[in-house]
Amino acid sequence: MSKIHIVRQHTLSLEDARAEVERIAQRVESELGADYAWDGDTLSFARSGISGHITVTEDALDLTIRLGLLLSALKGQIEEQIASKVDETLAARGAVPPPEDTD
Repeated sequence: MSKIHIVRQHTLSLEDARAEVERIAQRVESELGADYAWDGDTLSFARSGISGHITVTEDALDLTIRLGLLLSALKGQIEEQIASKVDETLAARGAVPPPEDTD
């Protein structure tokens, strides 16, 4: 079983971050048939061949996905697509923290 782990910082309120994750989960449920449920600030999801969870904090989204044997071969592509979608969603919401000052 392969594992994907993605962490992204955000500037949303905890409530807005949870709402955004809920919106994405609803879309994934309708398009891919994945079941999901909240336990506190962690959303767990599963469907055949894939499972995982997203923990929402005040400043980050922490996503862990476990891929079944058949999807493991596509791990790189899946990880790239998910990371791109998360980045795109946060950028569209203006929720990407400013870059750290390296001076």
